[in-house]
Amino acid sequence: MKLNSRCFPSGALAYSELDPAVRMVAKLFEKTPYLPFLPNISKDDTVLKRTLENIPGITLNGKKVVFQLGSDKYKQQLADLEKACNNPTKELLEPYAIESVFMEKFGCLINKFKSTEACVNILGPFTLSQILMNAAEEQMPADKSFKKLFIQAVCVKALWAINRIKEVSKSTIPIIVLEEPMLANLGNLKRDNEDITVEYVTGMLAKVVEKIQPTGALLAVQCFDKCDWKIPINAGVDIISFDAYNNPNNLCIIPDSVIEFLERGGKINWGIVPTLNESLVKNINLDLIEKRFINTLEGLVIAGVPRPLVYNSALVSLQGDVDKLPLIFAEKALMLATQLSKRIPTVKKH
Repeated sequence: MKLNSRCFPSGALAYSELDPAVRMVAKLFEKTPYLPFLPNISKDDTVLKRTLENIPGITLNGKKVVFQLGSDKYKQQLADLEKACNNPTKELLEPYAIESVFMEKFGCLINKFKSTEACVNILGPFTLSQILMNAAEEQMPADKSFKKLFIQAVCVKALWAINRIKEVSKSTIPIIVLEEPMLANLGNLKRDNEDITVEYVTGMLAKVVEKIQPTGALLAVQCFDKCDWKIPINAGVDIISFDAYNNPNNLCIIPDSVIEFLERGGKINWGIVPTLNESLVKNINLDLIEKRFINTLEGLVIAGVPRPLVYNSALVSLQGDVDKLPLIFAEKALMLATQLSKRIPTVKKH
């Protein structure tokens, strides 16, 4: 698998107006435009709303995800969801359309540049299963009986995005990025609920892989906290994306799994450009971040992963969202990631 850009786009941007956001995405992500979150333009432009709007039984109350089964329409809605998931025509998927203030411009950019890839971020099925509240806004324990709903909810959103990208440009490869922050809490969740096992989570992700990859799209899993990366690797995803600035050694403990993943064509996105606060961004420069990046890659080489695999599979990105940063520093971080991506060495195999 070869991607035409080694800068991996994702996350929330700091713009409060649409036009400068479009110009920046066009400038930096011509080959791989993406559908950014723009919460400073629309407070509803969030991964929760993007993923969960019009999903049966689920309503959003601010940042809380409330799950109610009392509606008379619920069973019919479940049947419609399953039908759309199994027969993803434009008509059946339309009720699950992703709304975004950037959506029209996203299509225009893909069409204008005939982009080789295009990215859309949504919530992953495991995280979805762990953030539900009941009508009284009390945490709901995950129930295996709803596993199918979580998987299908993610799949129909991903399939709609894939169809949308393909409508604009048949040659463009969609990349669906599953945000899975709850992977970082798996240890605690397993202690609280014996049903939440590594196999359970791997199986959920594998079901999404089975549905998405046959469309020709690529599937990425992104988690910016420490987690067990063997889970998405064993599920068969194409790209793993992690915070390499704060957690540089997260992959060094599983070199055999990383080797297997990279040998089958997988890519690693190293979220190495810091975005945690204004001071951090203000004080970094390209040479400093390049040195840190190379040292981080070499850590994985020392752990036993062949250098050509490490370097030739590497993508780079920000370590997280930049919507809370002053615009000047948000743009600096974006440009540093793009500049760094052009400095990734290519290593020949011996």
